[in-house]
Amino acid sequence: MKPKILILGAGYAGILAANRLAKQTKDAEIQIVSESTEFKERIRFHEFASKGFDKTVKIKDLLRTGINFLQAKVKQISPYENSIEIENSSQCLRYDYLVVALGSSQIHQIHNEENSIQSSESVSEFIKKYNQKEIQKLCIIGGGLTGIEMASEWKYFHPNTSVSIIDKNELGSTFSKKGKTYLRTYLLKNGIQVFDKTKIHMISEKEITLEDKNKLTFDCIINCSGFKSSNLAKEAGFATNAQNQIYVDPYLRSLTFQNVFVAGDSAYLENSILRMGCVTALPMGAYIADQIAKRIRGKKVSPFSFQFVGRCVSLGRKEGLIQLTYGNDKPKEWILTGKWGAVIKELVNRFTIFSLLMEKLLPFRFYFWPKGNPIQQKEIVLPKTMFIGT
Repeated sequence: MKPKILILGAGYAGILAANRLAKQTKDAEIQIVSESTEFKERIRFHEFASKGFDKTVKIKDLLRTGINFLQAKVKQISPYENSIEIENSSQCLRYDYLVVALGSSQIHQIHNEENSIQSSESVSEFIKKYNQKEIQKLCIIGGGLTGIEMASEWKYFHPNTSVSIIDKNELGSTFSKKGKTYLRTYLLKNGIQVFDKTKIHMISEKEITLEDKNKLTFDCIINCSGFKSSNLAKEAGFATNAQNQIYVDPYLRSLTFQNVFVAGDSAYLENSILRMGCVTALPMGAYIADQIAKRIRGKKVSPFSFQFVGRCVSLGRKEGLIQLTYGNDKPKEWILTGKWGAVIKELVNRFTIFSLLMEKLLPFRFYFWPKGNPIQQKEIVLPKTMFIGT
């Protein structure tokens, strides 16, 4: 009987896993489920929000022949029955192996007037809600990579508007001293106000009061303060953390259901270097495909191995910052900035789509990632009743 492989989510990790599996498991049934028929480049959401949606790509156009694509919203995961329920349908999907790659969205809402660019749905709502030319005072909550890229992108396309970033932490806290200095200098030079190490006391109609009693007026707030995964896994009985990420072992299997693999923002490997983002989603999707293929063929599997090389930030359309890092994601003191930083960042963005297409078109595995083994995991003790084996 053909093994059934079900993939939830058609983002970077889900599509790469599906294509890579299709080349290695000729006798398996592979099905991928997504709410949307279009693939959205999450790493470009700040661009879309600033200038309107760009060209979209159909998910089916990124998948190899033989992969069954289903547009549907997952209602419930039933891991004890190895099945999935679909919303507004009596259809029940069964699986031998499940890959959860549902991504993430906004972590929490601070104020009812705020907006988000943490998901394709929220970006669409933002674009429909506002005439971008009418926004004169944009306030961004969260000074991480998403917040910085959103602020600089908006200022590039709307140079006469007022843009502010508020963050309770230090701006660019994950960058080297040189990187932090460059980021702050760039933002201030381009008229973007930075309020870091600053907490929000209160948000009222069109006004933010900071903890130090300073006040900022706004036409629009965009919350870029964090991400949270779908609550489907938590409701299904998976062991999850506060962000609804599923606890996984070094083989990226759920700790509670060993025939369930987890990729991208949905996965949490405790005490490891892994963080949310496209940079880890693609390698995890590729790795999971290889491991499931090996298990089906009865071959020995090996733990996930990954190390970072750097992080890239776009600053508008003409500048960028490339921060070189050690394998454990700690910053080196070497950075690349300006035009070449923008060129490299754009090449990295394009390589993601290129990788998905190459995995579809080529008969051999194409995608590769920097491997090392800095990942370490301490033992996690969970109730024995939560474990099942397959």
